[in-house]
Formats: sequence, C-alpha cells, structure tokens
Amino acid sequence: MCATLSDFGQAKMDLLSIYEDMATHVQQVLEEVQAMPSNWKQNLLNERCIREQLSSCIHRIKAICPMLQRKRMKVAFFGRTSNGKSAVINAMLHKRILPSAMGHTTSCFCQVAASKRDEPAHVLIENGDGDKLSIDCLRDLASAHSTGALTAHSLLHVRFPSSSGDLLANDVVLLDTPGVDVTAQLDECIDRHCLNADVFVLVLNAESTMSRVERQFFELVARQLSRPNLFILNNRWDVAATLEPQLAELVRGQHTQRCLQLLIDELGIYDNLDLAMRRIFHVSAMETLRHREKQATHIHAPGAQQRYEEFLSFEREFAACITQSALKTKFEQHCVGATEMLHKLHELLQQLATCLAQFGEQQSAAKVELSKKYDGWQVESVQQKQQIQLQVARLSVETSKLAAQLLHDQILRLPAAVHHFQLPLHPHQPQYQRLLGIHLKRELFEPLESQLQQQLLQLVQPATDEVPQQLYCSLDCQTLMCDFHADLQFRFSWGMAAILKRLQDKLPLPMLPAPKSLNGLKQEQLKSKAATDYWLLHTDGSLGAMLLLSGILARTLGWRLLLGLSLVTGSFYAYELISWTPQAQERSYKAQYTRHMQRRLRESVQQTATGFSQQVQQHLTHSMQQLSVQMDENRQELNDELTGLENQLKSLQNWQIKLRQLQTEGDALTQRLRLFKQRYLAEN
Repeated sequence: MCATLSDFGQAKMDLLSIYEDMATHVQQVLEEVQAMPSNWKQNLLNERCIREQLSSCIHRIKAICPMLQRKRMKVAFFGRTSNGKSAVINAMLHKRILPSAMGHTTSCFCQVAASKRDEPAHVLIENGDGDKLSIDCLRDLASAHSTGALTAHSLLHVRFPSSSGDLLANDVVLLDTPGVDVTAQLDECIDRHCLNADVFVLVLNAESTMSRVERQFFELVARQLSRPNLFILNNRWDVAATLEPQLAELVRGQHTQRCLQLLIDELGIYDNLDLAMRRIFHVSAMETLRHREKQATHIHAPGAQQRYEEFLSFEREFAACITQSALKTKFEQHCVGATEMLHKLHELLQQLATCLAQFGEQQSAAKVELSKKYDGWQVESVQQKQQIQLQVARLSVETSKLAAQLLHDQILRLPAAVHHFQLPLHPHQPQYQRLLGIHLKRELFEPLESQLQQQLLQLVQPATDEVPQQLYCSLDCQTLMCDFHADLQFRFSWGMAAILKRLQDKLPLPMLPAPKSLNGLKQEQLKSKAATDYWLLHTDGSLGAMLLLSGILARTLGWRLLLGLSLVTGSFYAYELISWTPQAQERSYKAQYTRHMQRRLRESVQQTATGFSQQVQQHLTHSMQQLSVQMDENRQELNDELTGLENQLKSLQNWQIKLRQLQTEGDALTQRLRLFKQRYLAEN
C-alpha cells in the first residue's frame, strides 16, 4: 500500500518542481524581454502584450504552487449510525483514534489528517476560535455520548503526526461522518465535505440491508459528481461465522447482488462487472483493529484470517483507486494548464527569435551598406584631399597671374586717372600729393581689389563654396611716392640741360654719380668725355649756357648766322617763359607724378601679385582644412555608426543564444511534463 500511495506524494513533488522551474523560466524570459534595448522592442509585434502575458503566467504559477503543496488525497466514509465507520478508519490507521462504540457514537464530521512537521497531535474546531486543543479533547467533542459533543453540522479537524501510519504519511485525509440517518441536510453535507473527496466508502452493517437513506445519499452524490469512486464495505461480517457455511455464502451473495445493483443499475457508476466486484468487500473492522493492535501474525477465530485478508485486499484496491483518482483530479488540470503555458511560452520565444532574426538581417544588411559607404568615403576622402591640394596650388598660380594682369591694366589707366584729378595745384605740394593719392586709390586700387575679387569667384567656386570676403591690396600711394619731389622751376626746352637729356635718352652716354633724386626723376647728369664742363651741365641758367655756346658758334659760323639763331632762340625762350603758367606747372607736376608712379608700380607688380596669391592661398588652405576636418568628422561618424552596428550585431547574437537556451529549457520542461503524464496520468 505504501508504494502505491507514495506515488501521490512523489507526483506532487515532481509537479511542484516543474511549476517552480517554470516560474524561474518565465521570470528569466520576462527579465530578458525587459532588458532588451528599446530600439529592439520596437521591432517586436507587441512588447507590452508580451510582458503582460509573461507577468500573468508568473502570477498564475505562483498561485498554483501553494495549492499543489496543500494537495492531499481525501476519502469520505458514509453510512448509517453504528455501522462501524469510525472502526474502519481506526483499523486503517492501525490505532484507536476516533471514538467508536455501540450505537450512535460520532456526533460530528471528523477529518483525520497528518499534522505539520514537529507538531504534536491536536484537534481544531472549524470556524471556531482557532485554538489547537489537546488530542484528549477528541472524545469529549466527537462522541455523541459526551455532554460537550459538537453538533452534526460541525467539522472537527484531527491532526496526528505522519509517523502514525502510512495513510497519514502519504497525504491521505480520512473524513468520518455522524451517519446519514442523523444528517438532516444531505445536500449541504455533500457541498461542504464531499465534493473534494477522491473516494467514497459506504460502510454497511452486514446484519441488515441497505437503507433508503443510504441509497438516497449516494444518488445525490452521483448527480453532483460524475462517476464517483465508491467502495462498499459490508462490515461486521464476523457474525457470519455463527452461520452455517452454506447460509453464509447465500447471505454474502445477497449482499453482493444488492451492492452491484446499486453501483451498476441505480447509480450507473460502473459499467464493468469485474470492476464493480472489486469495489465490494465483506470485512470486520473491529476484528482487524484488534489484530493490528496486538500485532499478531495469525487469527485463530473461524474465518478471521480470510476476513483480514479481504480487508487487506480492500486497502490495496483503495490505495490504488484513491491514488489514481487523486492524481487525476488533483494534478490533471494543473498539467493541462502547465502544458498550455509552456506552449504559449514556446510560441512567444519563437516569435521573439523570429523578430530578432529579422532585425538581425536588417542590421547585417545595413552594416554591409555602411561598410561599402565607409570604404567609398575613405577612397573619396583621399582623392578629395589630393584634388584640394592641387586646386589650391593651381588657384594660387592663377591668382598671381590674374593680379599681375589687372595691375598692368591699372598702370596703363594711371595717366587718365591722374588727368581726371580736377583740384588745382596746391602751393603746398605734400597736401596736393596726398589728395592725389587718395584719388588714385579710389580710382585704381579699390577697383583693382573688387575686380580681382569678382574674377576670383569664378576660379575659387569650383573648388570650394567659400571665397575671401575681402582682399587687401598692399599698394599705397603715399608709400610708393614717399621719395617723389616735383621740379616746377622753368626750364627752357632748348637749353643745354634739355638737349643733353634728349641725347641721353637716345645715346648711351656715361652717367655721373647722381646726387639726391630730384623731381621724381633722378637727375642723370651727362658728362662728356673731354669737351663739356660739369658746370655747364649743372647750371640752372640756360641763357648763360646759350651765350657761351653762341661765342663758340660765332667763331665757327659767323656773327650773322649766330645773330639769326639767337633771335629765333630768344623768341622761343620768351614764348616758353610767358607760357609757364600755373596750369602748365600742374601739367608738369602730373606728368612727373605719373612717370614716377608707373615706374614704382612696375617694380611692385610681382610683389603685389604674390601678396594677393598668398592671401587667396591662405584663405583657401584654411577653408580646405575646415573641409578636411568636416570630412574627418563625417568619416568618424560613419566609423562610429559602423562600430555601433557591429556591437549591436554581437549583442543580437548573444540574445539569440540566450533565446535558444531559454527555448531548450522550455523544451526540457515540456519533456518533463510529458513524462509526468505518462507516469502518473496515463490510463491503465
């Protein structure tokens, strides 16, 4: 009996272990889902619904686990008063626990179960004050012969240590009843105490027939419970020992036939006659109890050994039946629920794995595209830098050429620009020269900057969108003309100095060391190798020089011819002297200024053009550096994005490994549940 009954306890432990592992498994899945990055959760079909489903499973499992721990097998004993229900329970427990005597003894419902570990035997009144009473109070509370007995509707919990017997040790609860003939409300009795029973035992008195009340009670039970497990014990069969053997067999057959009629025809509990026969026994509970209390191996009363062995057969059939029934009623629905939860969890994990696989494929494709883009950007970046360097060098050269060309054009426009200066010659020449320089800067140099700026736009724009906002021209009239001194003294155009100057322009005459520069032109003094005097060349009086020259010519040409020449020369001298007006002086000043400015500008063309080129080169170099920095930043952003994708893919692989591990754990739980069903719930 113990080996069979122990299956229930083992099954309870196995199923409880499965549920506890399921709770851990579902909690792990929930934690993994919650720990997923938010951008992954967006790819899930309904992340909130998934979390709610997992949380619901966890709450459901946590609610079932305590229920499984409290599961016990329950057997309810019914019959009329004085049929020996309490004696049967005592015989099955091998100990006189419940009060048993002649007549109506049990006054209330008594439920015998194992107490908690290290808890002494006690009794507890249901719906009472909750106090645990001494086991000695059992007889006073449960015996109808006691003045303090409980009413027939009361339930008294009787707790004994599990070591008291195999039934208690294997979670079997035994319910004793006060007798169906003293229980007024049978429906209430069934609802309160019978609906959760796995097995019912109808204890009959072999000395009488089955009563109408007993039949009516089990008809009610059969209507509320589909095919209840019912055993019928014809107790007190030891009285048959006083009958002749043939008569005893006739009585036994009569009882058996009435019991079969009840089980098959009236209640419809069993269809199989053989199975119904295995539910009917003829025993003597008191005889069995006395035998077990004495721990005797053989009973000497006539037929006692046969009755004892039949009681043992009843216990074996009872153990097998209650175990099978309890396993089915107590655990089958929980197995179905666990199977459903594991199936849903498997589908959920499969869904997560599919979503993550799709997301991984998208990220892998994005990584391939980004890698191609990054490689192309690398090549393009190197090529752009090389092109930029070449363009900067080319633009620098072209800017220098363009600036030189524009400067030559402005040099050619210089006479006209000086001529357009309308202010009269100021007696204070530096002031006039400063105003003329301002005029030339406005007319020549500022347009030079703007023209160069405009033409640079066409050269620079193909290389970069940025152009120099302002080009600075290093030319300054005051600086260029700082050594200019105009010579406004009257000088006869046919004077000796003028004639020698003309000769110097046409002949390569030797030059004397020049003193200070004068009137903007270095006074290049011609010196004849032998014939002319330095004073003659250096004198400011053209008339004296002409007289000296006339004396020389007179001796050569004659006085008459000399006189004619003198008159003509004098006329020219007088005309030029009269014509040396302020306007003529202004024209002379402008002409000297123009010649000096043109010469200085030609000397500064290359330097000025180089200055413009350096400005453009510096600006373009700075712009290209900024562009290069921007390109490096873009490349770094691509690199960071690529690194992020790689890390995300690695994380995805780790998550997929975790999901496969969780799926493996779920499959293992499903296999354990399948084995549980095969072992404990398979149909015999």
